[in-house]
Amino acid sequence: MDKLDLRILEVLDWNGRLPVSTIAKKVRSNKDVVAYRIKRFQEQGIITRYYPVFDMYKLGYNTSRLYFDLEEMDEEQERRFIRFLDKRINAGLIFRMDYPYKYGIFIWTKSIQEVEKIIRRIKRKLGKTLIRYNYTVICTFRQYPKDYLFNKRHHDTFRSLEPTEKIDYDEEDFKILKKLANNARISTVDIARNTSIPQTTVSHKIKTLEKRNIILGYRAEIDFVQLGHMNFFLEIYLDENKNLKQIERWANVHKNVVWLQKIIGTCDIELEVEVKDRVELEKLLNELRNTFPNIRKIVFWSQEYRKLTFLP
Repeated sequence: MDKLDLRILEVLDWNGRLPVSTIAKKVRSNKDVVAYRIKRFQEQGIITRYYPVFDMYKLGYNTSRLYFDLEEMDEEQERRFIRFLDKRINAGLIFRMDYPYKYGIFIWTKSIQEVEKIIRRIKRKLGKTLIRYNYTVICTFRQYPKDYLFNKRHHDTFRSLEPTEKIDYDEEDFKILKKLANNARISTVDIARNTSIPQTTVSHKIKTLEKRNIILGYRAEIDFVQLGHMNFFLEIYLDENKNLKQIERWANVHKNVVWLQKIIGTCDIELEVEVKDRVELEKLLNELRNTFPNIRKIVFWSQEYRKLTFLP
């Protein structure tokens, strides 16, 4: 990958819906060259999809996470289980982990009763294959750009989803959001064709949803593994949590942090990082420990995403 490739990926990482002409201006290159390279990223699987980031709280949804510890499955059983989580449970995020559970999902629901129904349905599906599960409420989750890929020293922006009041929206808004959730680069013409909403209305509503911060942004999902990096999830336990804000500020600027979560559940704060190897991970962990001596323990494991989308 050359410098132009990285500049294009940097734009798409945080502004995945920009027209090719605008991207070309930002990276100071020819429109046709940029279009060719984006197409090549997609064909090579470096960019796997484009997705929007919605403020689910404003849409009236709460965010929950479920972990599952399972008996051993063969490849076909795992594929069927993932299809079940995707199609029947409508999980927003599906990820596989190597410790302490096997699979995890994010679900967006409007009531605790919905959560209970989902858990019952999963338990019926898995039967004795399910060894144990863990339920967590996500209070805050924050996304950061993949600045480590672009030779940046630190983050200069992030997107944070925190509990807030629901905002009114109509059925047409929701139809448009669903189409964007499947493909953030879908054109307003295609949305209009698929929803029977006039194109001018679609364009106006998308701009309004952006202004109201229901749509927070659009991202390209970049396969960081192909680019030589690994993902690790960190659970951080403190002897007292008076300095949570300082840890947040540390994460807000650290180039390798890609996700932050504050939860009602196990630990004090969670971080997700992407690094080149275990050596770089250990360096990051030591930096954390030295900066915040009240850290009692950091539990970490590698994980891989099987699905990432917003809206149930």
